Amino acid sequence: MNPETMTVVLGDRSYDIFFGREIYSLFQEWICRFYPGGTVHVVTDRNVASIYGDDIQRWLAGIPHDVLALPPGEEHKNFDTVREIYGFLARGDAGRDSLVVAFGGGVVGDLAGFAAATFLRGISCIQVPTTLLSQVDSSVGGKTGFNLPEGKNLVGAFHQPRAVFIDDSFLRTLDDRNLRAGMAEVVKCALAGDPELWDRLLSAGGKWRAFEGEEWRWIVRRAVAFKASVVERDEKETSLRKILNLGHTIGHAMEKSGGYGRLLHGEAVAMGLAWESILGMKLGVTGGELVDDLVSLLIDMGFPLDDPGVALTSIAAAIGMDKKRMVSDVDLPLVAAPGRCELRRVPLAEIRRELPGIRAEIRKRSIARELNIPGGDAIREESPVSNLVRVGDEVYEIRPAEEKIDIAVPVESEPEIVEEKAAAAEPEPASPEIAAVVAEPESALPLLEIPLEEVAPEPEPAPPEIPVALAEPEPEPEPAPPEIPVALAEPEPEPEPAPPEIPVALAEPEPEPEPAPPEIPVALAEPEPEPEPEQAPPEIPVASAVRTVTLADLYWSQGEHSIARRIIGEILRDDPANLRALAWLAARPGGDPAEAELLGFLETMAKEYGYDLS
Repeated sequence: MNPETMTVVLGDRSYDIFFGREIYSLFQEWICRFYPGGTVHVVTDRNVASIYGDDIQRWLAGIPHDVLALPPGEEHKNFDTVREIYGFLARGDAGRDSLVVAFGGGVVGDLAGFAAATFLRGISCIQVPTTLLSQVDSSVGGKTGFNLPEGKNLVGAFHQPRAVFIDDSFLRTLDDRNLRAGMAEVVKCALAGDPELWDRLLSAGGKWRAFEGEEWRWIVRRAVAFKASVVERDEKETSLRKILNLGHTIGHAMEKSGGYGRLLHGEAVAMGLAWESILGMKLGVTGGELVDDLVSLLIDMGFPLDDPGVALTSIAAAIGMDKKRMVSDVDLPLVAAPGRCELRRVPLAEIRRELPGIRAEIRKRSIARELNIPGGDAIREESPVSNLVRVGDEVYEIRPAEEKIDIAVPVESEPEIVEEKAAAAEPEPASPEIAAVVAEPESALPLLEIPLEEVAPEPEPAPPEIPVALAEPEPEPEPAPPEIPVALAEPEPEPEPAPPEIPVALAEPEPEPEPAPPEIPVALAEPEPEPEPEQAPPEIPVASAVRTVTLADLYWSQGEHSIARRIIGEILRDDPANLRALAWLAARPGGDPAEAELLGFLETMAKEYGYDLS
């Protein structure tokens, strides 16, 4: 292998990868040599065009070409953008002798590559990656595609480039965040198949930004060489190439659940690497010392290891749409040792069951490393209106943000919690078996374990009735409390009937925090207190979830019948005339809707918090 050139050997689809600095002259020479009579169509994005637009014109001087600058970001990696590229190629009279140049990061490479793979049933494409992530990963191997609302990269094609030009001078224009995102893919390659690269990264730790010149070229070449060797042995990802998905199962779920564009792809992969290493430890594949080294390295590099805005329910659902899924299982690469991976077929239910424990472990390790992960507002105590989970000696508050239902937790599975305010405000039980969990709308938190801290208690919006016999009740901030005679002592509390009328002349009343005060004669100057608010718990603000008949089919095929029926029920609730949903329901008769909804809810809670409903 020439130190400046690497060849990916794939028969008639073989191609060269060129490494260097300021290699535009080689880029121009290559095009003139292999596409002397064809047109060149450059696809880039607006950020890259603002920096290198003049350079592109200079490098292609004398060659017929046109340039399309797309809106940047993962949120634009969709079919609408692909259709824009199709129109660009059609207007430019692109033929089968034309060449598409993907000039940009991973999003540009995937979109331009897919358009080239499908326009006129396939035209040639070359990759000029301008980010570290695209240089070490997406530009090599021929994977192209775009995202759907249901999942990441669910539409795509294998279309190998005709050449790849990797110029490390592009890295000088990257900000820290994008450069760091590329390092996640470097860490992945080191863990999956290059122990020497792993040792180099561990020795550098948080000083990786000091890499320069030949050191950067060595790191990029090592990562690319590993990926090329895997692609040569398994081009279409039927077996070995699946190890390149290390960190991507949970990483893609994080990326999709948070909304495309919230996380950079590399940031999501770093989270996936950490979470999946802990899963591997729980499954007996990954050693604890390796998990410690990986988590410490990622933190030292500056990666957050959790996204507080992403609910575990969302992650669990997104994993079910992973393109590596096999019915109800996922082919998951797990690290056995630095440079060595094992492929395990793991049931989706097992991955989902482990998610709460993994998140708690990530939280604990991050706190131990003094990493500040925003977790929303802390609460003072084990509030009866919060869903609390005890992990070791710590108590965490978890508030779901996916399902628009009242969350309930079986009492017998509730972690032991000391209720310090039981005498002051005792919540009305929803049933003997299930306690309702209510979240205040103005303080609704994303699904995240939050260590409890001392803060001022929040006033109860609608306190339950308290017998008058209680001594010196603490006054609630009720508007204009009613006057009560001094002579009335220890009346029998009644839930429904109104107490007798109160004379006007009585003075010096003691305030009483009763939600349903006795009637007051009209002559009293005091206004009638506000009516008791509805006792139904306020709805938790949630991000909109995509519910489709296809998603219901997926859950049904995985044996999650109650969830599938609940999805169809919600579709029909919003659109009673939905023909696909009605046909789906007619094809699967039976099942009480109320029972299905309850079972679906309990299954969701079981997966969320690891309860055993058997």
